Amino acid sequence: MSFGGNSNGESCEPASRAESIATIKSAAGLILAVTENRNWIEVFFEGDMMHTKTINLPAGRMFDIYIEEIPYETTVYEHPRTMILFDGPCDLQITQDRDKVVVSGQSARSDKN
Repeated sequence: MSFGGNSNGESCEPASRAESIATIKSAAGLILAVTENRNWIEVFFEGDMMHTKTINLPAGRMFDIYIEEIPYETTVYEHPRTMILFDGPCDLQITQDRDKVVVSGQSARSDKN
């Protein structure tokens, strides 16, 4: 295991191994879903015809999924999934560090002003 720190070994914090899973532009919301042995993220977009993008996480493992820094309008839980509708279009960054998946984002409108 690698550890971050200086040459004196003063820090015992594990070095971050977060890797980017996906970058998604102008998402309207997402659905977190789980079955017996896997979970995945379904991102949906606004428009006349709803379309989605699926981010499959590796099977056989369960993940802790965190949603950070995304302005949202509502959350709906219906087992076995949770839907989060954003305030407006958001650009998302999805990263994975071991069993932790982080979905973070910012308003896509802020880039256009």
